[in-house]
Amino acid sequence: PCCGGGGNLNVNVNVNANASAAARAGLNARAGGSVVVGGGGSAYVTVDQPYPTTISGLNVEGARMRQVIRVPYESRRRFEKRVVIQAVCIDDRSVPHPASQVRPGRDVDGDYDGELYRCLAGTWLQVTIAEYLGEVRFDNGETMSCRKGEALWHGRGGSVECRPAKPERDCNERSLLRRYGAGVKILTMIREETYTEYREEVVEQAGIAVSGASITLDGGVGGRVF
Repeated sequence: PCCGGGGNLNVNVNVNANASAAARAGLNARAGGSVVVGGGGSAYVTVDQPYPTTISGLNVEGARMRQVIRVPYESRRRFEKRVVIQAVCIDDRSVPHPASQVRPGRDVDGDYDGELYRCLAGTWLQVTIAEYLGEVRFDNGETMSCRKGEALWHGRGGSVECRPAKPERDCNERSLLRRYGAGVKILTMIREETYTEYREEVVEQAGIAVSGASITLDGGVGGRVF
């Protein structure tokens, strides 16, 4: 064969060999190894995993949270109502007896300050109060009881409550019954009461805080190439 042709053949073989070696080197490099390629050329490729990196002394604070809460508080309200009242005296056998009116007449003026009903010694007063709408009815009335020795008292301005009875002679209650009889009272009652109301308040709370924490970064997928 011709020498010149042989030279051309060797050149083609070397180029192909170098190309194949480079291709194998690329495959091995992606696999995480190292390759040395000869045969007319050389390449040295290495892929290493990255060194882990640690960050220490971190201070991490969570986001602040806002919350709306309902806070209870006491409030007072005042109302007035036209009412009709009747009263009886209950003895130790739970037998009712007419209560003694202290003053005559059915209507009680708002400026009156004194007793309305009394009971004999040894009995206690039971009062029924209902809204007055032009007729005397106690269907939906409410009951109030006084202790023994107490009378039903009307205060100036319309308050109605139990108070200790004024000292009187023993026959006073019977004398009142004979004089005025048993009857009802109509008046404008004013009452104040305490009740629970609520208001809304916004409260801020800090999130969870962490001090002195550390984190390690391993670099994830990939590596260093030389």
